Amino acid sequence: MMRRVALFLLAFLSLCGAAQPQTLDPGGLIRPELLDRAVEAVDARGHEGRAPGKLVVIDYSLHSSQERLFVIDLETGAVTTFRAAHGLGSDADHNGYLDSFSGVSGSQASPEGAFRFAEEYTGKHGQSFRLDGLDAANKSSRARAIVIHAADYAEPAFLKQHGKLGRSNGCIVFSAADLTRFAASIKQGTVIFVGK
Repeated sequence: MMRRVALFLLAFLSLCGAAQPQTLDPGGLIRPELLDRAVEAVDARGHEGRAPGKLVVIDYSLHSSQERLFVIDLETGAVTTFRAAHGLGSDADHNGYLDSFSGVSGSQASPEGAFRFAEEYTGKHGQSFRLDGLDAANKSSRARAIVIHAADYAEPAFLKQHGKLGRSNGCIVFSAADLTRFAASIKQGTVIFVGK
């Protein structure tokens, strides 16, 4: 399985003109089965319309207090980690764990699958980024306004007080500082894979 991942990445990097990484996720931060699913999702969509260089994987099996969003630099193999909040409809008992995904309008749940990082805009939470769902399970994400933004309930002070992040309406939510770092690190068209 991981051999197939490595072969895909070598092909991807050669198409992008990037140097080949020595290893993918050398620190072992991402569960191999989730990383394999993310790479398969990217591979299934081909290279058209995709920004080269990065792949984002969100592991919602981890508690919201943990860094569970991973930005993989496909040129160097480096992985940068962030905290990210999930939807309230995915965590009804608000214990910090995502229990289920949903792409249904009004569910207030996080959708799963592959997304394309789309255009920036200014919304009620300030700097925000639209997401285009690429799968049947998340194709309504743009219509549902499932986006990336920052909010107070993802700030370190909230985490310190409550031991977990707050919940969104299904959006991927960062602290303000982390959103700035994340947005500076990836380009429009980058694939984001959400799973658990």
